[in-house]
Amino acid sequence: MRLQPPPEEEQPKDTIEQVILRRGSTRAFEKTASITLAQLSTILDCATRGLQADFLKPPGEHLNDLYLIVHSVQGLKPGAYFFRRDQNILELLRAGEFRAEAHHLGLEQELPADACADIFFLADLTPILERYGNRGYRAVQLEAGAIGGKVYLAAYAQHLGATGLTFFDDDVVSFFSPHAKDKSAIFLLAMGRPRKREPQ
Repeated sequence: MRLQPPPEEEQPKDTIEQVILRRGSTRAFEKTASITLAQLSTILDCATRGLQADFLKPPGEHLNDLYLIVHSVQGLKPGAYFFRRDQNILELLRAGEFRAEAHHLGLEQELPADACADIFFLADLTPILERYGNRGYRAVQLEAGAIGGKVYLAAYAQHLGATGLTFFDDDVVSFFSPHAKDKSAIFLLAMGRPRKREPQ
């Protein structure tokens, strides 16, 4: 499925300062809610436009691959996906409802199961460490953090929520294998519609 971000005139108009003030880790998601393919497309498009760093040459190179578990995105089948950045395509690896698996992968937390979609960052560390030495692992983490920060901002700009989570490393790789064979899990972000707080 090709990404379908909305035209420029329909994209959020809030300033970066307004979005930053609104941003914060979501504590609970509305499990019955959904987001649109346009919203997910905007998040992925904005978060992966590139990073200025001396370890990313030529421009457009990246160290982390993005895998998704989609639960509730209008216009997109629930399932496991791989994001092909060079083509702006979400490649369906396996169709199905994977909320229970997301719950387990996210260290038995409710957030990744209740979210509309989860983004897993995975990287093939062997060639990266061969190229950069020990600095390679730090570079992978730095890039993941920068992309993750952009995911947060793109989500909150659209009045959605996002949160970073811990995970079971080996189980994440197993879930996305054979496609993710020999990769390592680096980061996990869940996103969706925040659950409204009950009055105290």
